[in-house]
Amino acid sequence: MPTTAALTQIPFLGSGLGFRRELRDELLAAREAIDFVEIITEQYSENPERMGELEEICDAFPVIAHGIGMSIGSAAPFDRAYLAGVKTVSDLTRSPYYSEHLCMTRAPGIDIGHLSPLWFTEEVLANTIAKVRQVQDLLEKPLILENITYSFEIPGSPLRQSEFFERLIDATGCGILLDITNVFINSVNHDFDPVAFLDSMPLDCVVQVHLAGGFWSRGVLIDGHSEPVQEESWSLLEKLVERTPVKGSILEHDDNFPELSRLLETVERARNILARQPHRAAAS
Repeated sequence: MPTTAALTQIPFLGSGLGFRRELRDELLAAREAIDFVEIITEQYSENPERMGELEEICDAFPVIAHGIGMSIGSAAPFDRAYLAGVKTVSDLTRSPYYSEHLCMTRAPGIDIGHLSPLWFTEEVLANTIAKVRQVQDLLEKPLILENITYSFEIPGSPLRQSEFFERLIDATGCGILLDITNVFINSVNHDFDPVAFLDSMPLDCVVQVHLAGGFWSRGVLIDGHSEPVQEESWSLLEKLVERTPVKGSILEHDDNFPELSRLLETVERARNILARQPHRAAAS
């Protein structure tokens, strides 16, 4: 069973991009400007004919596999075929950890179709602890879980999200993929202090961060992964690295693609922020 001690053994990865197949040739040509990439697991686990393409990506970059369909917070057991596909991709990438979202995407008999928030209760916590242990035992590496955006909080949760994360980590040794933009977007849509949220989280277990750009729709800030990163997110990243070492940063951009040079400028800005962190030696 991996423990939090395993998180300290993860190497410093630097600054990279989410690998998007639309940009494949450009990204491969720009490999010297990209420290590592993050692939979406299901694009390969559900399309085995693409495994050769994934091998090519792994030859060009250090690769982290990032899942979107595990539904770690669901009460129903895992689909064994799904987990087998995750392991195949995780093993092929030889990544030092595997990342997913702390959320639900399925309920028994229902595919929700998006990342849905959890009800932060003792029962859900116990179920999630068991599932994280199962995944880590299968993959033989740490699982790191991402905070999501949400349109509403499930009422009556006896635990705060930060407490849920802390107790989950204490019980399993998993880590955090802290999506800085998600923190910013939730703080705007739900009117809370994003820095106070950072300070409430078990930051010593943050492994990686995500950055992205959102847009406004009908008075709501949307995590669109389609716009430049807002300055508020950059400010939060700077505050985070003042508080804890971060192993790596990934820029997520999924639509409305600009020139690759613009994306690489964002990668470089994140790289420069990580290089200034006072805990850099601990993150190496």
